[in-house]
Amino acid sequence: MRDQAPWELVTAIPPDRIVSGVELQGRLEATANLPRREIRVWPRLSGWPRGDVLIEAGGFTGLAPDDATAVFGFGSDEHGLIAVLPEGGVAVALEDDAPAWQDPRLLELIALTATSSQPAEIGVALLGYGAIGAEHAAAVTATTGLRLIGVADSDPARRTAATSAWPGTRDYDDARALLDDPDVDVVIVSTPPDSHARWATDALAAGKHVVVEKPMALTARECDDLLAVGAASGLTVSVYQNRRFDPDYRLIKSAVDSGLIGEVFHLEAFVGGYGHPCNFWHSDAAVSGGALFDWGSHIVDQILDLMPGDVDAVSAVNHKRVWHDVTNADHARMTLHFTDGREASFVYSDLAAALKPRWYVLGTHGAITGEWRQESVVTRSPIGTLTEDVLAPADSPPRVLVHSPSGDVTAMASPAHEPHPFHSDLALGLRYGLLPRVRGVQSRRVVAMLQAAEESAALGGQPVKPS
Repeated sequence: MRDQAPWELVTAIPPDRIVSGVELQGRLEATANLPRREIRVWPRLSGWPRGDVLIEAGGFTGLAPDDATAVFGFGSDEHGLIAVLPEGGVAVALEDDAPAWQDPRLLELIALTATSSQPAEIGVALLGYGAIGAEHAAAVTATTGLRLIGVADSDPARRTAATSAWPGTRDYDDARALLDDPDVDVVIVSTPPDSHARWATDALAAGKHVVVEKPMALTARECDDLLAVGAASGLTVSVYQNRRFDPDYRLIKSAVDSGLIGEVFHLEAFVGGYGHPCNFWHSDAAVSGGALFDWGSHIVDQILDLMPGDVDAVSAVNHKRVWHDVTNADHARMTLHFTDGREASFVYSDLAAALKPRWYVLGTHGAITGEWRQESVVTRSPIGTLTEDVLAPADSPPRVLVHSPSGDVTAMASPAHEPHPFHSDLALGLRYGLLPRVRGVQSRRVVAMLQAAEESAALGGQPVKPS
């Protein structure tokens, strides 16, 4: 399947510079074909941020491991998988019909192998250091090719926490100092949503690449303006759609993409429970955009990634019935009506005494459900007694079950852990020009759906065409 490989995922090497399969075996002195199986690949590239890679392939021996940029093990020996050829091409010790040629991570390894230069590290600064800012700091410091430069936050205690946790991090007492720092290449905007567009615009004007927390902004027009400025300036505008990489979603995505349940035509997603909403800006509709914006920026992104195609209309309803001290809806539902008749709905509720499944996905040849788990963290108190912290359902990844037409139910195994996938994509994209999985134009579409949903709810549930 090498001739069908998605080469548009990488830009560093044309496919005609790659030697593999029978052609490569003809050049090697002694080779032996290996059975097709899952192969663990160990990259040796200094600029590689992802760790080991698992691929499905039947490789062959004969490519020396000493000068290889990626190797694999078979038996007690180590074998070269990818290496630079003397004439400048790239050797890949895989058969040409291996499924691995469809794996973007393999293509990225090939692309980096063909790149002779070693780009400088990318300097990253955080604008805002709440809980998500700390998550970004940990990911940046752990990702090859990225370097944490500094943190700006209006709260001095948060800046102190950042510089204590990450020694050497610069403490900016105002955002302008961060934007003016020439060592900063990327600004991660982790402020409340109603300020995302303003701060991202200022960062782009300062010549910085931008990563914005979700939602990208509160209107599609604001998103369009950001993308236009970024494109005109040659700067990246991306959004931290971190739940694109949740283990339950990755399982469902792989199952749907493989055709396991046929064509998906109906999807329901749910998040919630019964309890008072949080008292932070998340529950202030003027700041967050509303209940659908707050969680929908995650879930609608997953839906659109899972169900490609044009959306003809969005309908929605908001309920305000119990929690009158906050302005977000207590219960909200939105439905995407695709042009071809497929439907996908999302419900967020703070009035759900009974939980719906996290996922309910119907396909033409089966179904997938995501069942909530009730988990807790058990520790000991300072005096030695047991302390149990019961997690909210949304804090634990649900169990993913596949339902066959005959009634069989199979639990899907958790996928292999991928460390800091968004930040690895960011490093590879900015340093080597590789295409990330999350792109700004996708997040703009999410905002358009959410904006249409809020407009529909204000009209009593009338369908609204997204912009």
